Amino acid sequence: MHTGASTVLAQTTVVTARDAWVREAPAGRAVTGMFLTVQNAGATTRTIVSGKASVGDTLELHEMKRDGGMMQMSPVKSIAVPANGQVELRPGGLHLMLFGLKKPLVPGDTVRVELTLDDGTRVPVVATVRKMGGM
Repeated sequence: MHTGASTVLAQTTVVTARDAWVREAPAGRAVTGMFLTVQNAGATTRTIVSGKASVGDTLELHEMKRDGGMMQMSPVKSIAVPANGQVELRPGGLHLMLFGLKKPLVPGDTVRVELTLDDGTRVPVVATVRKMGGM
């Protein structure tokens, strides 16, 4: 017997991260950058709105832009991950910044991060620390 109640099928968005790495922090500095590719297999664009890292006090979303011939880093409120697409967070572009590192990060260490999307979904990320290199 049909009760008149409607059934709503939830659209699942599958957002995953791959190729995640963290730059070794310079000696005496408690800040570093994190880079990765975020993939969205869903039919709806999802937006990264925040995150947290096991090794630091604060995780911020950032971008590098050219301003008057100089590269400038600034925070951004969110990073869109297109439906059925991906966004690459890389040196010199969109990336994550880890502030207030609790200990020195040594190449080969792993860093656990959790990204939060606009729909409340949390995306776990495991990144490997790499030796400091140029941007």
